[in-house]
Amino acid sequence: MNNQKKHGEATARGALWSSEPKKTVKRGIGRGFPALILGLLAGALAAAPSFSAPAIAIFDAGTGAYLYRKGSGLQRAPASTIKVLTALTAVELEKDLERPLPISARAAGVPPSQAGLRAGERYRLKDLLAAMLVASSNDAAVAIAEGLAGSEAAFAKAMEDHARQLGATRTRVVNASGLPLPEGMATTNEDSLLFILALRRNPELADFMAEKEITLRSLEGREIRLANHNRLLWSKSIPVRGKTGYTRLARHCFLSWASFEGRSVAVSVLGAKSAPLLWRDVRNAYDFAFKGAKSNRPVTTGTGTGIFLPAYMRSRGLSLKELQDALARAGFPLAIPESEYGPETRRQVQAFQKSRRLSADGVAGPQTWRSLRRD
Repeated sequence: MNNQKKHGEATARGALWSSEPKKTVKRGIGRGFPALILGLLAGALAAAPSFSAPAIAIFDAGTGAYLYRKGSGLQRAPASTIKVLTALTAVELEKDLERPLPISARAAGVPPSQAGLRAGERYRLKDLLAAMLVASSNDAAVAIAEGLAGSEAAFAKAMEDHARQLGATRTRVVNASGLPLPEGMATTNEDSLLFILALRRNPELADFMAEKEITLRSLEGREIRLANHNRLLWSKSIPVRGKTGYTRLARHCFLSWASFEGRSVAVSVLGAKSAPLLWRDVRNAYDFAFKGAKSNRPVTTGTGTGIFLPAYMRSRGLSLKELQDALARAGFPLAIPESEYGPETRRQVQAFQKSRRLSADGVAGPQTWRSLRRD
């Protein structure tokens, strides 16, 4: 596989998207009282962005806080964004990324998107992972699943188990590709962010998502050129690494992260009605996160539970700080500070539950609290 030049962290100031026209301000506006009004309006717009997608979440990876949520906890079909979890499960099951995997007739015949793999060929696991993350190759996803678990159904079960280990409790997996099936695939923005943040911590998988183009080479010598489906990699200002997804049921989806001026932000969008609306939402999300949200309070709209305090804690008036303090006393302090019941809190709750042989669902319910109080 030939790698192209990777993007580094963006450091450009001013307009975040260099392809967009620069805004100009007419002379005579911006003095005195009109300037004050314009400033207040700009602040209000930054604090309450408008997005077209029914479900979107913007997460500050440095602070562990959500900057914005719409449709919190809403379960939707993830389409190919689920391939992020496919990749995470694959490297959990097989540490040797040089391992050769065969391409079955079933994998070669899966519906598009395809890399064009042929039955009987063999590819290294790392090349199949790259094809799946860069070009959303369904044939590569199925080949990975069959090669590592014996069948796609068995691999889907491993994916769901791994999702639970990451703290994702509202994700249902039925295949490795995200193609729609009658049984139904579902996830939430909150669960999806757990997946992309976990992938971000894996340098090799993260590097795949920075490639604009790759060349696959089978062990038999055939080469395939593939291009990245993520159009924001071509932005000259902010390199957004992410995974696209589309089916008629799921509509347009995107799961991503980006770094700018020392800050890292992750964004999940599910269900945009069109590709132009999707990319507009994603650009606006990062504009809001990096330019408008530094002094803003987090914003949440829509309905659902999301990653809020568990019902038991709310009913007993228990605070997040009480939970985090109890976890720390039990030997499970948070590595990343969080102002909400987010992925790190859930992960430490799960670790504590496993140590006490409780159901490791990441939810601090009555049994978990009884054990914490005994410590």
